[in-house]
Amino acid sequence: MFRIIIIGAGFGGLSCALSLSRFNHDVEIVVLDRKETFDFLPLLPDTLGRGISPHFLSCRIEPILKKEGLQFIKGEVSSIDLFRKEICYNSEKIDTSTALSINPERVKRVERVNFDFLVIASGSETNFYANENIKKSAYTLDSADDAVKILSTLKANSFDRFIIGGGGYTGIEVATNLRLWSLANKKETEIIIVEKADSILGPLPQWMKEYTRKNLARLHIEVFTQSSIERIDGSTVYVSNQKIFDNALVIWVAGVKTAKFIQELTAEKNTQGRLKVDSFLRLNENCFIVGDAAYVKYKENYLRMAIQFAMAQGDLTAKNIIRAIKGKKPVSYKSIDLGYIIPMANNYSCGNVFGVNLKGKPPTLLHFIMCIYRLYGIRNKIGFIRNLVLHR
Repeated sequence: MFRIIIIGAGFGGLSCALSLSRFNHDVEIVVLDRKETFDFLPLLPDTLGRGISPHFLSCRIEPILKKEGLQFIKGEVSSIDLFRKEICYNSEKIDTSTALSINPERVKRVERVNFDFLVIASGSETNFYANENIKKSAYTLDSADDAVKILSTLKANSFDRFIIGGGGYTGIEVATNLRLWSLANKKETEIIIVEKADSILGPLPQWMKEYTRKNLARLHIEVFTQSSIERIDGSTVYVSNQKIFDNALVIWVAGVKTAKFIQELTAEKNTQGRLKVDSFLRLNENCFIVGDAAYVKYKENYLRMAIQFAMAQGDLTAKNIIRAIKGKKPVSYKSIDLGYIIPMANNYSCGNVFGVNLKGKPPTLLHFIMCIYRLYGIRNKIGFIRNLVLHR
């Protein structure tokens, strides 16, 4: 029996696992993730401004896998030995000697598991660029739990300003949703985006940057480019060029990187730590990389991080693993870029879909249609739609 280990239960990892489950072969499929839940990241900013409950954006991983006869292990990978085909991970166990007590002791243990084929689909995580002060003091938006924490903080406090660290996709979404929140709660809150680069939205087209800047101005959202958050002291925030803001809440979405165990692998990577793969999405014959962890050649450049690519790569990897088991040659990955959208909470969104530039409500509608389609579970789909309609 072949053992296939998939690290990560995000879009790429789940797509790969569920695709593998459809093949009638003598294989053991194990998904390993440090979290117990799959969180629908693209809609997390909408929990702040559109009244979407974070609970409809999260579902437990194990039942999804168990339904298809797959195994789930909750644990955090610490290292991978590609030569020995061994994964070392930390798991949390309840000490049986204290299990019947009121507060049973949870013990972290180091576990090892071997594989015949490995799929690294661990996605990305927030990059604090070694700034421990920001890591400790700023809020992030990496999970439904993070959204709950931010909403609870907003409810319990009255801030004079919100400062968003990062002017990329997520930073724009968060800022516009916070403006919706402040309007709904009749708060005169200053909202500031702090971006280290000389413009927002990185490598995106100039027309999109200008359109977004105009919409941010319409919402009275300031943008500081060539600036950075230097330090947070309680509710006081220090920004470069001697700017100091009191009574501020900071949400940090300034960039991502791959997990530490990937950073420690001896392999070619980009600056974010994404692993460079061959045309079959392989690091070697037994190890495949999909989603945000993969650095994939595309025309004269490399693919950006996107759900559509992660899911397609997961499906292809499942096919290539089965082909390898059968002794067949792998199939090359051919990227199909459907486009991208920058959703803004006042519905002045923009994007490029199938090569067509879109502005206003149409890209907003397309964004939500695709999100509803990709949400796991009927309960979550219905709950999300109900929240969205009732909040209008």
